[in-house]
Amino acid sequence: MILGLLISGGAIVALIVFVDFGQAVEALRSARPVEMIAATALFAVALTGRAAASRELVDGRTGLGGAFAALNIGYLANNLLPLRAGEAVRSLVLGRKTGLGLIGGATAVAAERLLDLIFAATILLAGLSAVGVDAPWVPAAAAAVVAATGVTTLVLIARHRHAVAEWIKPKVSRWPKVAGLLPKLVAALDGLAQPGRLLRATLVLGLSWAGGLIVFWIAMRAFIPGAPLSWAAFGLGAMAFGIALPSSPGAIGVYEAMWVGALALCGADPAASLAYAIAVHTMTFSFTTLCGVVALILEVQGGAGFSGRAKRVLTGKDPAA
Repeated sequence: MILGLLISGGAIVALIVFVDFGQAVEALRSARPVEMIAATALFAVALTGRAAASRELVDGRTGLGGAFAALNIGYLANNLLPLRAGEAVRSLVLGRKTGLGLIGGATAVAAERLLDLIFAATILLAGLSAVGVDAPWVPAAAAAVVAATGVTTLVLIARHRHAVAEWIKPKVSRWPKVAGLLPKLVAALDGLAQPGRLLRATLVLGLSWAGGLIVFWIAMRAFIPGAPLSWAAFGLGAMAFGIALPSSPGAIGVYEAMWVGALALCGADPAASLAYAIAVHTMTFSFTTLCGVVALILEVQGGAGFSGRAKRVLTGKDPAA
């Protein structure tokens, strides 16, 4: 957590040093609201697409609403907790909703994150070629190769999951709890063992990324009129890799610094870029937090008693907490 706070603090200091905050505030005031409203609506659609891809990766064992709830509860945890804790929280909720347990949820989330790496690297490389930025592309390409290798390995394991489980079983027989997880792991891999489901998940997730690219481009034109789509592609790819670094909850500072740095390489005004980064970060943070809170309340039994339970936990009157 300390390392993440230091990195976020360094990013904020860099922004203070290199960007005129007065001009950034003025850019925020003069931004066109129509584009931001349109971007917010399209962001909801892109987020739903990501939930649909998640549903495919768990072999359709939960509905779109359940996958959407798990996704946003995970985002809520990422917004409020350090160390990308939302990935573990989402795995837990998704596993609970599908009956696959934590291992099943984690398997689906891991597969989705590997696909995310491929799409992020592709978009970053597309942005580099379009804007003509002379920057190292090897890390992005390497990440895509690693992600593709990881997905291929996961699919091969899934296709031969029963044989793999039988091979592992005698090696973990001395640990009954670990051996007891093998059937759950086999069930968790059912979705990935079906090429059709994995292909659908990849296509839907790709469409979600495409929608996200349009979201950031539309929002960008509210602050930088005439900005080409390639600027949004380069910035989105750079931001996707940048927020993988340890940072404060919600990637505050790092998120903005990655966008400002990427757009500066494209030739954009740093103040306008910072205003844009603050606006889209606020939009995505607020939307996912609101959806996450609603989903979390509904996740509690019947949606009732949530505030009472929270009060008991906060006041120390709930020993089970």
